Amino acid sequence: MSLAEEIKKLEDLRWNGTLTDEEFARAKAALIAKLEDEAEPGHKGEAAAAVAGQLAEVRYQNELARIDREWEAEQEKYMIANKYGVRHLPTKGQGVAVAAVVGVFGLFWTIMAFSITSGAPDEGPFRIARIFFPLFGIAFTAFGIYSGIHAVRKAEEYNRALAAYQERRAAVKPEQYR
Repeated sequence: MSLAEEIKKLEDLRWNGTLTDEEFARAKAALIAKLEDEAEPGHKGEAAAAVAGQLAEVRYQNELARIDREWEAEQEKYMIANKYGVRHLPTKGQGVAVAAVVGVFGLFWTIMAFSITSGAPDEGPFRIARIFFPLFGIAFTAFGIYSGIHAVRKAEEYNRALAAYQERRAAVKPEQYR
């Protein structure tokens, strides 16, 4: 196992809580001592510097991985399900398209329902049909517009969260861990 792999393993164990800070420090010191014992005379300090540099790189990579894991979990709350239950991230275009298509269909239904039922007699089941069919069209239109607005809002929330994630990730610099 290479030095970088050993350091990463130790750092992971500390991050997961398996190793305490003291145990981590002892294990790291043992690694450095082992490297210095193996180093040629006159190059003993270089081993410690190499371990410190690799440890800094491991910490930097772990921080990026932590931010990425948090983002993956956060993304779930912005997802919406389609009619088959498949979850996906919404887009503004999708929201506008849903509102337009469903809204136009509902409006068409309402207009047709009014024109068909306006000449029907006002007795028996026709009385219910004169009310129910146009109301169904109005409700369908309202639902379509609501669904479209909801998808657009979700897309805007997702875009803001994505920008915040990218800023958090960009703020992590390798120099911070040296």
